[in-house]
Amino acid sequence: MKQLVFSAVLCFAFFSSFAQSKKAIAYRKESEDMRKSVWAWENPKFKVRDIPQKYANASKIIIAHHTELIADSKSSIAFYGLGFGAKFKQDLTEIVREVVKLNDKSAIAEYSELSFTQFEKRSGFYGSDKTSTYIGVRIIKPNGVIKEVNADDIVLTKDAANEKQAKLAIPDLEVGDILDYFFATARNTIDDMSTKQYNLILFADAPVLSYSFHGQLAKKYAIEYRSYNNAPELNVRKNDDGTIVIDVVKNDIPSFETSLWVSVSRQLPFIRMNIAQGFKGIGSESLGISKPGEVIKVTNERMAIEEKARTYSLDYYNGYLIRNAKKEYERLEDLAKQKAKQKGVNYELLSNEEKAAMLYYTFRFDWLLKFSIYRLADKINIGYREYDEGYNLVLFFLFKTAGLNPDVVVCEDRMGYRVSESMNGTDLLALAYIPSIKSFFSVRNIFDVPFTIPVAAEGAQNTSSFSFEHRAKDKPAGVNNLTEIKTGPDVPVSKSSNNSRVEKLRLSITSDQSLVSVKRTCTLKGHNKHAVQEKLLLYEDIMNYEFKEFNESTTFLDEIADEKGSKKYIEEVKNAFAEAKKKQKDAFLKDAKNYFEQEITNMKDFGIDNPGIRHTAPDFIYRSTFEMGGLLKKAGNNIIVEIGKIQGTPFVIKEEQLKRDLDVYMPFARSIEYHVELEIPEGYTAEGIAALNTKVENETGFFTTEATQNGNTVSIKIRKHYLHNFESAKNFEKIVAFVNASAEWANAKLLLKKK
Repeated sequence: MKQLVFSAVLCFAFFSSFAQSKKAIAYRKESEDMRKSVWAWENPKFKVRDIPQKYANASKIIIAHHTELIADSKSSIAFYGLGFGAKFKQDLTEIVREVVKLNDKSAIAEYSELSFTQFEKRSGFYGSDKTSTYIGVRIIKPNGVIKEVNADDIVLTKDAANEKQAKLAIPDLEVGDILDYFFATARNTIDDMSTKQYNLILFADAPVLSYSFHGQLAKKYAIEYRSYNNAPELNVRKNDDGTIVIDVVKNDIPSFETSLWVSVSRQLPFIRMNIAQGFKGIGSESLGISKPGEVIKVTNERMAIEEKARTYSLDYYNGYLIRNAKKEYERLEDLAKQKAKQKGVNYELLSNEEKAAMLYYTFRFDWLLKFSIYRLADKINIGYREYDEGYNLVLFFLFKTAGLNPDVVVCEDRMGYRVSESMNGTDLLALAYIPSIKSFFSVRNIFDVPFTIPVAAEGAQNTSSFSFEHRAKDKPAGVNNLTEIKTGPDVPVSKSSNNSRVEKLRLSITSDQSLVSVKRTCTLKGHNKHAVQEKLLLYEDIMNYEFKEFNESTTFLDEIADEKGSKKYIEEVKNAFAEAKKKQKDAFLKDAKNYFEQEITNMKDFGIDNPGIRHTAPDFIYRSTFEMGGLLKKAGNNIIVEIGKIQGTPFVIKEEQLKRDLDVYMPFARSIEYHVELEIPEGYTAEGIAALNTKVENETGFFTTEATQNGNTVSIKIRKHYLHNFESAKNFEKIVAFVNASAEWANAKLLLKKK
């Protein structure tokens, strides 16, 4: 199925219409009118049928891609305060049309069904935005016959009150067909003066013969833009009425690798526009706001840093200096001292490192984990919640209150924009940092621990350290200028052993010789932990663990029961926890099925040995016992153990991905190991053990297997390590070497021969 995403990614806050089914008739009429309009476009690029010979073997070829973006000049203004809350009526239409030649069955499968969000409705900040989305689809057969798909025959896949998602089947597609389709979005928006990001994407996983964009925006708008990775510049002009006209044309774009270890922001061509309603009042310059009608190519390499500094100055002023805000951090420090006392520790005698850890855990316990009956469902599912970097600033405030003299370190996202190419403060990351112990702190989820570095920040250089003055400078918008910017520290990079997955598997064959009994213990470290912790760890278990760590005098559930007024809801809480406990078994079963990709049955003896939520015991360790199918085959009286399948379906680099010019951006250095012990059944001998040994190793990583026999046990140690989070393109073949070795070992077999 083709999940369509506008190639021009419009990051506006869209809010939709189509509130009632009686409007369906009106929608169908609008949809019909839109299709007639788009199909009438006179663009010769859409009529091209001759494909260059160099693309003859491509699975699909995008013959033409065109986007129209029209934002009119009508406005109605209602002022709030000093006008910063002015609301403007924006009529916005975007049409994206694409013509694609389908050359094989893979392309047919990809485009056999189109899905999109047809209608969406939600409230806006100052009002409501109304959006309608239309689609048109035509199939052009090799003989020139055009068949239009009835795009009104939409099947709703979600019919919620505030969102309607739909899909459209594309029947009778055949190899050699050309698919001509469009999405059109008409919006009637009411918006504030916030910046909206609009990206022109000039890459695809297929060759593009013709790409074009045409935009017309009213003179009230201001645009800042930057072209990335050899993308062309905007062609900008203005009409007599001041309307901003933008065109981009690019022909013969080769296909790009878009999915395998790629940083889009650093490697693939696109143009990024920040679109906002201009403002030319007092303080606009200090606030970094462009004037109406301006179209500015961004060349300021400090633009994002400066915006980040302004934002954090305001946060520091409002969140720490005024309105008794500091009292909250003083309360947290007092609570940390109390927690230390409960553990039999004198807080004042702790080192800076120990104080920072105690403050961190106290903050997490009191702000994030603390139980509330009014947020019971949120607490039950707290493992899935991701926190924004505002909490890192909270840590900074807390450490500052405690006299640890912290900084805020601002750095680039290693998979995102470089600092010198960033356009918004939100492009950059911010971490709390204590120079005296050279340690970083962040809170992305409840499983994070002190002294760890987010994967996105690893290896960052050319960082900036923010500290803050205590008085606003005597200039307009003075509270925006409290930040002192210094050169920051380099951010370390973790090793493959720091981000490991170690599967200890004790295997035996069931009496009927059809299944393998498995006793599993899995240990996850570093960046490998979170994705599994959120699925297997229960809120109740986390709280009980933290109660024990803080040496609380009661259990978590007992404390809830002792709270005033708890009688009316304690049973509800117990039932919710019990239901979560029941679901945990299913989570363990699903985890095993998804990881080993074999049939898993008879799950039992499952549990968490260590939750991995303290830096003093950081590994996440869980265990289970189950039976696994798919590994055994009978060969007469003998048994073939397809032991290579124990690693599931290994990662395979596709043939079309083997030729690579782009550098390699791995998520992080990491390792996967299997420590397998297979019990040989009585009356059998093991053959082929030596053939299980292999070793492929180079400077990018390695895959090794070591197999030995001791008595009736065959021990196999499988190790695959990606040693770095980045490799140059010239080393790609070396990565392929050990990755392919792992894939080939999936076919490894062991013969258990009947005596």
